[in-house]
Amino acid sequence: MKLKEEFAALKTAFAFFTRFPVKEGVFRPEASLTYLPLVGAFLGGILYILENWTRPHLSPEMRALVLLFAQYFLANYFHFDGLMDTLDALSAGADRKRRLEILKTPEIGALGFLFGFFFLLGEYLLLKKIIAYGMSEVLFFKPLFGRLGLLAGMVFGRPAKSEGLGQIFLSHQAKNRAMPAFVVLFFFLFWFYALKVVLVSAGLLMMVSYFRHKFGGLTGDLLGALCEVSELLFLILLV
Repeated sequence: MKLKEEFAALKTAFAFFTRFPVKEGVFRPEASLTYLPLVGAFLGGILYILENWTRPHLSPEMRALVLLFAQYFLANYFHFDGLMDTLDALSAGADRKRRLEILKTPEIGALGFLFGFFFLLGEYLLLKKIIAYGMSEVLFFKPLFGRLGLLAGMVFGRPAKSEGLGQIFLSHQAKNRAMPAFVVLFFFLFWFYALKVVLVSAGLLMMVSYFRHKFGGLTGDLLGALCEVSELLFLILLV
């Protein structure tokens, strides 16, 4: 692929998976998956710098809140929406067709909201503990584990529908781009957190299998849920 096309794919990765203002150009969603690790590293770098910058001025509780807000504002709000939709659909107790319909609706139910609230509360408490321990380097790796979750779903999953984001990011072309990015990111994280990345990856594979059973495959919302759960599992294993 030409350098110009690769640069367009890189811009698409930041334009689609973050809120950073990127000048519009050729939109290459499948090709952008190659650069998801760079998106994760960029977000992790911002969190690491922000934590070190606010350390002299804010308590661990406030720093955890600032960091959580920063990551969700910059990128994870999109994936958190998918997580709440997923929890809503799974809690409905309906058949597969109805669960897929719930994923498509813009509203969330009471259980989806409740589970989402406790998910954020748990993430906040874990971040506060990590900051109190002085483990600021973890903040760099946290978004990388989330992107590992996205890539794992794209590599090992299949589309539940013939339309939507899931169909785009689970196509054969997308898998060809996601596979090398997943392998590189897996071994990069393995270098620093060998056991944890193996356990998180095993959890992701079980989730992909579970979603396949419940939904017939993956959708954009379910990919977002994989991203969110992957980050939380990483924090849990650390603490």
